[in-house]
Amino acid sequence: MTETLSSENGRTVLRMRRDLRHPAEKVWRAITDPTQLAGWFPAAVELDLRLDGPVKFTFEQDPGAPVDEQSSGVIRAYEPPHLIEYTWGDEVLRWELHPTPAGCTLHLTATYDDRAGSASFAGGWTLCFDALERVLGDTVPERDYRELHEHFVKAFGLDQGAVSDDGTLHFERQLVQPKEKVWHLLTGPQPATPGTPPPPGFVAKGINPGKVTAVEEPTHLTYGTADGEVTWTLRDGNGGARLHLTHKGSTADHQAAWHDHIEALAAELSS
Repeated sequence: MTETLSSENGRTVLRMRRDLRHPAEKVWRAITDPTQLAGWFPAAVELDLRLDGPVKFTFEQDPGAPVDEQSSGVIRAYEPPHLIEYTWGDEVLRWELHPTPAGCTLHLTATYDDRAGSASFAGGWTLCFDALERVLGDTVPERDYRELHEHFVKAFGLDQGAVSDDGTLHFERQLVQPKEKVWHLLTGPQPATPGTPPPPGFVAKGINPGKVTAVEEPTHLTYGTADGEVTWTLRDGNGGARLHLTHKGSTADHQAAWHDHIEALAAELSS
């Protein structure tokens, strides 16, 4: 299996491929028949299999939820038994089957806006592809989502920060645990309180922290530094908390220190 991540026309494009030991016609049924989709797709799916046909997605935990723009879509390309493309809210999923001597190759092209969530998407689809192979009758060992997620973070370079034109350092990092657990790990036994130094978990090596100026558990903490200001923000992301960190007045040394600090946090959360 191979995966690539790119930016095209201002959007993020994830491409994945899986070689299968089954003919395209059999796999086509598995990716278009709602009964078989239920065995591997992340949501229950209802499709009107025709060009411009509607698609409805329903998650098991909320089967009675009303259909909105994030749980419905439309078929944009339909060429059985080799191609189907449909929208899922703002996302576009394109499935292609190419015959091979051993069976066929399944190609998925996912187009969306949340680049920082790409490791979650790639890890999730990897597990879905494993489940698809089981639906097709193959034996596929179980894999750990957290390990897959961290693999794709590194493979796609999603652990890197960026410096804006005004010199502010930014990191956006998807984590594999909920924000409450991340916050608890960051604070440890020392509560985060305005007017006091931040807990060590919020401070990278080489940073000279001042006092906490704002805190809202478990989502926000800001403190001053000798050269600027650091802000941590945690929100709900895909499969865990999404960390946003900014450091105003940072230097190149700070970027490396923050990278190592955040990756150490991510490693502890995924262990």
